[in-house]
Amino acid sequence: MSVNLRIPGPTPCPDDVLQTMSRQMINHRGPEFAEIVGRITAGLQTMFETKNDVLTMTSAGTGAIEAAVVNTLSPGDRVLGVSIGVFGDRFADIATTYGVNVEKLSFEQGTAADPA
Repeated sequence: MSVNLRIPGPTPCPDDVLQTMSRQMINHRGPEFAEIVGRITAGLQTMFETKNDVLTMTSAGTGAIEAAVVNTLSPGDRVLGVSIGVFGDRFADIATTYGVNVEKLSFEQGTAADPA
């Protein structure tokens, strides 16, 4: 039986992916990489049904959270942080670190947030 673990990570890696990762890296500024990113971006636009820009992050989820905070909020801004687990808590912590005033609503992990 093969395991299909769907968590943030680490997750099992298929054999074909492991074999591909054993090859030499390509130039991240070269045409081959640009072509790959172009295909990925077009696929994401199709999947999200948008013609707008789609940005990909070469980081873990925490890096994306931090990028969102520093690019949309300023010190002294007020924001509602809704937490049902680790990533909601992390958002609140990162925003607080950048001087954002966070009003935090916490719910039991694994449940849906109830705004009522």
